[in-house]
Amino acid sequence: MSSKLIPLIIGGFIPAVLYGVTGILQKLSAKADGSATIYLICFGTATAIAGVILYFLLPGPIGSLRSIGFALTAGLTFALGAGLISTALINYQAAISQLSPLYNMNIVITVVLGLTLLAEYQNLNAGRLLAGTVLIAIGGILVANS
Repeated sequence: MSSKLIPLIIGGFIPAVLYGVTGILQKLSAKADGSATIYLICFGTATAIAGVILYFLLPGPIGSLRSIGFALTAGLTFALGAGLISTALINYQAAISQLSPLYNMNIVITVVLGLTLLAEYQNLNAGRLLAGTVLIAIGGILVANS
């Protein structure tokens, strides 16, 4: 297997499957009379437990205060997004099959910020990346109008 392919499977394909299942589980939680706040508490607890387990399985440095600050901020932004998704599912009976393509347009934001703020355009084919991003955005628009 190619050394370029392994990180794409580990960090791309497998998480995509896990995140897809997560969306279904979030919808099932909402349909079982769940609340956005309890969902976030349970989700956060499970995330913390997974973090502790992975800390022992994949030991590494704790990191700097700056890295911890970025991690906490990432957790906060993720939690706010998950809370809003739960609110749409619970309060508005939104279809997860329609929401998921929309909130997964986060790819567009990540690509643009990665290319500009992190200067990743220097190591990637920015033209292909942007073309793929545009196609994702078009797909999101089509799904939102379905």
